[in-house]
Amino acid sequence: MSQPVRTIQTDVVIAGSGPGGATMARELSKKGKQVVLCEAGTYQKFRGNSSIFLLGMMDGLGFTFSKEGTWVLRPKTAGGASVVFCGTAWPPPPWLKEKYGIDVDKEVDEVYKEIPIQPLPDKLVGVAAGKMMQAARDIGLDWNPIDKWIRPDKCELDCGKCFFGCKQGAKWTAKEFVDEAMQNGTELLTKTTVDRVLTQNGKAVGVRAKTPKGWTDIMADTVILAAGGQGTPPILQRSGVYDAGQGFFADPLVFVMGTTNHQGSSYDVTMTAGTNLSDDGIVMTDLMPPPMLYAGLMALGGPSGWKSMHKMINLKKTMSIMIKVRDGLDGRINLDESFSKPIDYETQWKLNKGAALAEEILQKAGVKRDNLLKTRIIGAHPGGTVRIGELLDKDCQTPIQNCYCMDTTIIPEPWGLPPTVTIVAMAKRLANHLTVDAEAKVAVQEPA
Repeated sequence: MSQPVRTIQTDVVIAGSGPGGATMARELSKKGKQVVLCEAGTYQKFRGNSSIFLLGMMDGLGFTFSKEGTWVLRPKTAGGASVVFCGTAWPPPPWLKEKYGIDVDKEVDEVYKEIPIQPLPDKLVGVAAGKMMQAARDIGLDWNPIDKWIRPDKCELDCGKCFFGCKQGAKWTAKEFVDEAMQNGTELLTKTTVDRVLTQNGKAVGVRAKTPKGWTDIMADTVILAAGGQGTPPILQRSGVYDAGQGFFADPLVFVMGTTNHQGSSYDVTMTAGTNLSDDGIVMTDLMPPPMLYAGLMALGGPSGWKSMHKMINLKKTMSIMIKVRDGLDGRINLDESFSKPIDYETQWKLNKGAALAEEILQKAGVKRDNLLKTRIIGAHPGGTVRIGELLDKDCQTPIQNCYCMDTTIIPEPWGLPPTVTIVAMAKRLANHLTVDAEAKVAVQEPA
């Protein structure tokens, strides 16, 4: 093990500044805790709506693949995946309370009011999104506006740049919580990768991290691992929790798209409206991938993909539907962060059904059959790699005492829906547990 060149002392150390880590830093620093927040990426400032800017926030410039060849995008930047997410909000799954006894209703209400989270008003529904919504309803689908982490008063019609961080500040990102945490005294260490949890007698006492200044031991009473579905398991594996990363979901998705004679999906707010076929585990919504992602999907499709690109010469007049499905808990995350994720028969069936419905919607909305194409599969947000009920208790504590997880790793079952509301609410719950509940316990134990 490399020897540290320096040591930092704090109350809480957090690995990862995505929605879970940023919320923990914000909430704990508000309550007077000294926090060190470690981020493997950099603090990216908005530099324009370009694919190069987007690539700069991605691990491996966006080119990360499973052993089987499934493309999974993994942002590494302050704010994590929220910087490039579509701003789509979904309440936690009912089974979180019914099956696992975890009630975050209060925290969810708080999040919804704080942002505030709400569907877009009619005036911000773009041309393509509106046409697809009507076409979907015409064929009998329950297709409606989706709750968004977007402030309508700051959002601009026909902007369509949600993937790039939102220069208007309409779309919430976890960077807002990072900034607030820093105002409260949190120290943000960028280009800092947590390697392992340091322990004594089964308790966490800090982490060892690689920083631009060399190996550093960050000593703390509480350790929060929020490095993401692919980043957290290797940290735990190096810390003796060898079952971390055994099995995970990836929410695989494909796009079905086609050119038309009017303004396309690239102008719309991403994922304006859609439908959730919950029995099948299929979500469908309007969404045009950014040019970088589109080109990559076509190129990785081989000769057939390149052959199809001539259909999409005018991306500004292309309508697109994303089909995302609930998959299984197979595959694994390895110590070097490489991973295996097979796409099984049932998952392929779901993607195929969604694609068939998407073709019907697009044709109803004016796309010619010969202009339709479907992309290859891509993974959306890996999670469930350190699950509640297996490696985590209800408070998300790992087998290492005083070491907690707070990112998509904690979700105990495949869900197939955007997890950000759940993670932020769970982080608020944990922050309360680590402060208010702990203080109450000490007060009870103290003699009168």
